[in-house]
Amino acid sequence: MAKEMRRREVSKALRAAGCVIKNDDGPHTTWQCPCGQHTADIPRHVRISPGVVRDTINRMTCLPKGWLQ
Repeated sequence: MAKEMRRREVSKALRAAGCVIKNDDGPHTTWQCPCGQHTADIPRHVRISPGVVRDTINRMTCLPKGWLQ
């Protein structure tokens, strides 16, 4: 089950997994996985809700299991 996380922790985990920022405009930051086929939008809130954390894990399918939590 996904837990609420700080945006800083999510960004740190994405960078550690090799992801890069694809787009930084608007209210969300779009991250792209190392293979270039998957993206995830992270809102610019201090705390990221469990639903967004779960969606990010599901969208970044090329990353190893347990990469975020």
